[in-house]
Amino acid sequence: MTIASTPLARANRPFPRVAALIAFASLSACGGGGSSAAAASLAAPVAVVAAAAPVAATAPAASSAPVAEPTPAPSTAPAASGSGVLSEGDSISVFWGGSHTGLYAASHPKVTFHGKAVGGSGVNDLAARADADIALHPRLLTVLIGANDLQGASGARAWLEQLFRYTARFKAAGVTVAVGTLLPVNMPDQPHYTSIHNERRQIVNAELRAAVGHEIDAVIDFAADPVMGPDTAPLDKALYKDGLHPTDGAPGGVGGQGKLALIYAKAVDALLK
Repeated sequence: MTIASTPLARANRPFPRVAALIAFASLSACGGGGSSAAAASLAAPVAVVAAAAPVAATAPAASSAPVAEPTPAPSTAPAASGSGVLSEGDSISVFWGGSHTGLYAASHPKVTFHGKAVGGSGVNDLAARADADIALHPRLLTVLIGANDLQGASGARAWLEQLFRYTARFKAAGVTVAVGTLLPVNMPDQPHYTSIHNERRQIVNAELRAAVGHEIDAVIDFAADPVMGPDTAPLDKALYKDGLHPTDGAPGGVGGQGKLALIYAKAVDALLK
């Protein structure tokens, strides 16, 4: 297994800056006792053009003059695709053994996996890392972001536009882009943050699903999961350790991160086929 990752930086506290699609269908997998209603279709339909009816060949007139070889047309084949998966985001996606990204990599030793998420990140931080990430030539980019900066943005639409400017750079480089829908936050001691984040994430998640086939290629629909996705899910200490961060995971859907790993693996495996 080839794994490239940032230093492990587990965050067991709320994000430091808190103040702040699967084409045509959302990808989700049941974590711990429920099945998502989202469909599992991944690829946009390809238009099929019927071949023209064959034309009877006409024998060329005899000629003693040499026949010039036709000039080959310029190749329109796409550049060679990248390889492996690059995961970006904040502390929920930080690469280590108990996160959904670490669990995926451990169970897929033949997949080159670059875990580049950094705790405390927002969309601005992703943009700052984009050049280095693109230079890794991944085949697939997965992104889960928003817990730190959605609440503090000027609005859900402004935040999305910034995210789509970021993902456009990867699409232009030929990378398949899959974005995770935002998970809930529920911290009773921070009611304003909780309220604004959960209100805006509903807008963002709907827009992400609608953006498949346009700004992004697929959605990893964490939010559609009936266990991890509801606004009240973070109140369950078996799922979320502090109202924001999913609990440490293990194979088989154990813990909050283990449940996210099932959703993540189903989506990523389908996109890599």
